[in-house]
Amino acid sequence: MPNERTSRVARTQADLEAQVERQGERFTALLEIGSQVSSARDVDALLHTVMERLTELVQAEAATLFMHDPEERELWGRVLRGASLKDIRIADSAGIAGHVFTTGRTLLLGDAYSDPRFNPDIDRQSGFRTRSIIATPLRHVSGRVLGVLQVLDRRADAFSAEDRALVEGIASQVSAVLDNVLLVEELKRGRDELQQRVSDLDALFEVEKAVAGTTAQADLVERILEIAMERLGARAGSILLGEEDRDSLFFRSAKGEKSESLVSLRLKTGQGIAGHVAESGDIVRVKSADDSEFHDRSIARKLGLSTGAVLCVPVGVGHKTFGALELLNKKGGFTEKDERLAVLLAGQIGRALQRRQSQEEIERKARLATIGQMLSGVLHDLRTPLTVVGGYAEMMAGEEDPALRAEMSQLVLSQLQHIADMQAETLAFVRGERTVFIRRVFMHVFMRELTEQLQQEFAGSKVELKVHVGYTGAARFDENKIKRVIFNLARNAIDAMPDGGRFLFSVEREEGDIVFRAKDTGPGIPPEIANRLFESFVTSGKKHGTGLGLAIVKKIAKEHGGSVDFKTQPGKGTSFEVRLPAGTPAD
Repeated sequence: MPNERTSRVARTQADLEAQVERQGERFTALLEIGSQVSSARDVDALLHTVMERLTELVQAEAATLFMHDPEERELWGRVLRGASLKDIRIADSAGIAGHVFTTGRTLLLGDAYSDPRFNPDIDRQSGFRTRSIIATPLRHVSGRVLGVLQVLDRRADAFSAEDRALVEGIASQVSAVLDNVLLVEELKRGRDELQQRVSDLDALFEVEKAVAGTTAQADLVERILEIAMERLGARAGSILLGEEDRDSLFFRSAKGEKSESLVSLRLKTGQGIAGHVAESGDIVRVKSADDSEFHDRSIARKLGLSTGAVLCVPVGVGHKTFGALELLNKKGGFTEKDERLAVLLAGQIGRALQRRQSQEEIERKARLATIGQMLSGVLHDLRTPLTVVGGYAEMMAGEEDPALRAEMSQLVLSQLQHIADMQAETLAFVRGERTVFIRRVFMHVFMRELTEQLQQEFAGSKVELKVHVGYTGAARFDENKIKRVIFNLARNAIDAMPDGGRFLFSVEREEGDIVFRAKDTGPGIPPEIANRLFESFVTSGKKHGTGLGLAIVKKIAKEHGGSVDFKTQPGKGTSFEVRLPAGTPAD
């Protein structure tokens, strides 16, 4: 018996010594965890430190540290199993973690699936089957619950009261520093956001300086594009604007690879990413152009351009869209912050364009009014000499050779009438009036008279005239106004080729249209005015040019229900095409 009692005492003493040793190890580990937790500088480091050491101490299969997201009303955290971490999110009232978070009390469960509060969806998210659980709240000193610390499935036996006390002790240490860590991260985010806003404001300030200091619209758009590319790290970029009276977009400005080829390129409305953005007002941000369903690969192939990351935002004001700002090929792709700044810059472009358009419209109306007053006076003063010349022309019919004098008189009267018609047309254009007299015209007669008059026009120049009549049937148009169109194109060609060249004029019938074509071998149209060629007062610097000629050409074509277009190549010449319906146009 004494030996049995001695053996029990020895075993009890050994158990006590083992328990003391185990408690000592846990206390040491608790101090170690406390030291590591207090030195953590971010939530990820804190999560990993706590869960890794905790699973070792209580011999758990897995651990989770949940943080509360008050905006989403969720608990988010990471499940640690072995060496892998998996993100998880649940409602802040769901499952055991939700219950502990809501009540603020620790739970120790030996069989999780037998408890009605257990939510098996969490196991399905994590890929882990839970048996036993210790879950304890992470409580701030103020009493507010910040989250839940949870360990799962002890490897040997069930969790004990000692394990629960250890988890609660570690949870109190985590809670003590967790609020500070979160506050530091929040301050970092606030600092980064403030720096980003300062950077955005700095970019907008640069744009405002450009708006205030640049007089030419093209220079302004160019500068804003430079700022956008520099700030957002784009290797290429462009600003595309819609063309008046055309279903297309043109590149107002382009920089980077193949930018010189883009200037002459036009996109149909809705074509490509930029066309879609300009038409819909949507924003497209992709890591590769091929990721967008709107990417038009034919454009890239045509130019030999490699397109990577794309950020494209609409340029406009309110509900009015002018076009699109497209930025390309940023290393690593464009971010959401880049998108916000691009939207701000595009808005500045839209407002700048709107201001310039309003200013130009005011100036255009003022100039039109001035020219109208001037021409009214000129036309009034011309009435007397025109009447006198007309009287002398009539007198010529009674001179020595009646037939010859009559013919000369008729020619003089015809030319004087033509001059009067031209003056009336100019005045009507200034006033915005529409006076078109459509009548049946026999093209063989019209072209014969026109050729004679063109020969007189080219007689004093070094330009060679060639006329091709491909259609001699009948058509319907205002004869005098179409002559006005052709003479404007002819005079422009003569002015463009002071040292000589060739001017080819032709007429054809194509399906239901009469097509007049005028082609010269001059220097071509300067790029800076090519997109505004048919606007009033646009001229390439002619000494006596008014900038009204081509605007009148477009107006007359439009009044006939037709159209006018052009193609130009630097150093190789320009061709114009005036297309009119062969029948009577609809009013």
